[in-house]
Amino acid sequence: MFPSTFLLVFITIQASLCLDDDYYWREYTGTIPDDALVGGQDINNKNVYIGQAYVHNEGLIVSEIFPGIREVQAPINGVKTVKSYIKILCGAQQNFYWAQANASHLHVQMIDKRPIIGGHEVGGILNIGRISYEGDIKIGKVISFRTESALLHFNVKGTEKGVSSYEILLFNDNAVDVRLGK
Repeated sequence: MFPSTFLLVFITIQASLCLDDDYYWREYTGTIPDDALVGGQDINNKNVYIGQAYVHNEGLIVSEIFPGIREVQAPINGVKTVKSYIKILCGAQQNFYWAQANASHLHVQMIDKRPIIGGHEVGGILNIGRISYEGDIKIGKVISFRTESALLHFNVKGTEKGVSSYEILLFNDNAVDVRLGK
């Protein structure tokens, strides 16, 4: 019963999270789709992509995806290795941008902006963040439901790190307006 119930909930959540915007989460099988959103580059100038992984009893957790690697490391209560139920964020790159954010002021900084929903965990919705850390761009979850302590959590060599200053991924409404001729 669990797999079919999980899949129905997973598909329903995915459909409701992005239907109005020009992005979506695609099943990740180890191959990077042509329209996958690049989150940044690692220290070797290789692209890092934005992933989402289902962690049993924890939620849908924002993760990094590296080309050719079929599993992800999800920062949730430490770091969990996930080998299935992984999605990759896809859409037109020009529809997104990164903005500087701070954990103690995130809610005010996001007024009139559209942060991308990256998943959820117990307590609420997660957004997508990134930081430059030791030469790498690290993608992680922004715990945006924690007012005045919306930290970015990410994986560093199997350890979950949290920081208060980071960039958050936003949807660029102007790109859609230009494309639609508005």
